[in-house]
Amino acid sequence: MKIFTILVLLALSSIANAGSYNDDLKKLFEITGVVNSYISLNSQVINQMQTGFLRAADQSIDGSSFNDAQKKQAGEILKARFSTMVKNYEAHIKKSMPYENVTNEIYMPLYKETYSHAEVQELIKFYQSLLGEKTLEFNGRVGQEAAKRTAKKYDAIIVGFVEQQIKDNIAIVKKEIAAQVK
Repeated sequence: MKIFTILVLLALSSIANAGSYNDDLKKLFEITGVVNSYISLNSQVINQMQTGFLRAADQSIDGSSFNDAQKKQAGEILKARFSTMVKNYEAHIKKSMPYENVTNEIYMPLYKETYSHAEVQELIKFYQSLLGEKTLEFNGRVGQEAAKRTAKKYDAIIVGFVEQQIKDNIAIVKKEIAAQVK
């Protein structure tokens, strides 16, 4: 009976410890600005999306039967529509890969591969010190690794969405231009 009680207490202790480990990781993420890495990743995707969108739009317009004036007009309309596309992207990302999911699926496993719970607690103390705050200015490795893993896990979601947005917006502009010609 004593062995059973000890085993139950050990199991409960490890469950409680796991919860506080995650809580401590979240605290560490707040201190170290992990959310900034997530925001930065999305900014990079938007920049890439803009480049790809404009390139695809130019190719599609150049390959169309529009005259030069219509091509110029279509290009301007597409550029103006890009802000709508960014808003759609941000809504899509918020729904399909919210920060909480990325934290649980990318950042927490990455940290747990590297740091024990006790080490995370020490890091919290360290980063709350003056030297720790100074060190945060130079900490870039985690953001880069998380960006790689996020790209690996979510690229298909992002690429599929961007491709569909490009197709949809080009089709809309072509219809608008064609309607003006009639």
